[in-house]
Amino acid sequence: MTTPPPTSYLADTHILIWALNDPDRLSAAVTAIVTDETAAVFFSPVNLWEIAITYGLGKLDLAGHTPEDVLAALVESAFVERPLTAATAASSHRLPRLHKDPFDRLLVWDAIQGGLVLLSADATVDAYADFGLRVVH
Repeated sequence: MTTPPPTSYLADTHILIWALNDPDRLSAAVTAIVTDETAAVFFSPVNLWEIAITYGLGKLDLAGHTPEDVLAALVESAFVERPLTAATAASSHRLPRLHKDPFDRLLVWDAIQGGLVLLSADATVDAYADFGLRVVH
């Protein structure tokens, strides 16, 4: 009998922010995953790009921290950086615009392409289940 491969996860941007700054906002299921030392929970450059843009527009309060501080905290934590490949970026047009946020659509596409489970509190992403997205809310 073979053991199935462990599940790997890709965190939505708000999940990363909450995990670092406000973990009580995470669901019990997501908390169990992000605190499991054996779980592979990835973050993407897309997350940091979204944080940097939103912060730069003055629409994201990081409680006195900068996007660079968020990156440093992620690197020091159990989260693992998942590079965004050119192939994933170029093929992202295949995913229909069921969600208006381009950052979320690219994270969804990366999760689908990489066989990862998306960690997100955003129920809108559930619309991508027919395209292979698996989500934990």
